[in-house]
Amino acid sequence: MDIFGFEIPPIFGIQIPKLAIVIAMGIFGYYVATFILRVGMSGFAGMASIGSGSKSEGVKPRRKASTTASASVAFERGIVVASGADWEDIQALNAVLETLEGRKKATLLRQGELQASKGAWWLALFEQAILHRILVLVSGALTLWDARNPVGAALSARSLLESGAVVLQIERQLSQLAASGKLADVDAYVADRAFSQPGGWFEQARKTRPVDVPNAIDEADRASPGVRFCYDRLSEFASPEAIGQHAVFGAIDKTGSSAEFRDDESLDPSTFRLILDAARIIVPVAAALEAIDALVRKVVAVETV
Repeated sequence: MDIFGFEIPPIFGIQIPKLAIVIAMGIFGYYVATFILRVGMSGFAGMASIGSGSKSEGVKPRRKASTTASASVAFERGIVVASGADWEDIQALNAVLETLEGRKKATLLRQGELQASKGAWWLALFEQAILHRILVLVSGALTLWDARNPVGAALSARSLLESGAVVLQIERQLSQLAASGKLADVDAYVADRAFSQPGGWFEQARKTRPVDVPNAIDEADRASPGVRFCYDRLSEFASPEAIGQHAVFGAIDKTGSSAEFRDDESLDPSTFRLILDAARIIVPVAAALEAIDALVRKVVAVETV
């Protein structure tokens, strides 16, 4: 049988119909043409894109700030129970953390009442900045503990106590100034302590008086007994001195030629309870932030009269 000038011999003595051969050749040609078209278009697209990203090569795009609420910071039941702490007590602590998360803002706009009052704007700035810091420190302590990093967790917990103590101190002094009717002094105090004056955050921070952390811790201990003890223990644990080194990275086995170090011993329940005790400061801190928020409204009312 002849097709397009080619002789098609029988296969196993059977002559394939001419129509079947033509159809098979058409299908084969269709797939070949499709393959060639895809390869060709891909090559053309690659040539067209050459140089299109050369100007931005090596420059990482800035991530857009999230406007959605982040996952809530909370202590998990399993690790709390394993540490010997009271879960119902910690549930109350988690409820306070959830409340603080709800107060957090991704963007603070100076508008409305905050536009009319400079003092209120400074207070609102301080409140949001310290709120973000405190929640990050709680989250950091939990994350580092889960990552089997007890030193990092202890450092975060100690910084949480320092930050919380400063909030309590600032709220107490602001309330005293407001109670005496010295709202002008409130503005000056916030400018001095909250680093909120114009001229750049870092430039202003360098001009302010340093925070007296030991005094703030002592004052916090009077308001919430146990803060000083917890702070001292965390400081010993995190310090690069004898206690800090041997409590965290104790030499388990020593010979004349080697020493084995492990940090497993520092991941015991008593260490985690120190972190829990440090986190308890958020309860009075939440009340202090509520008082500062009320003071914002009071400053607005006075300055806009």
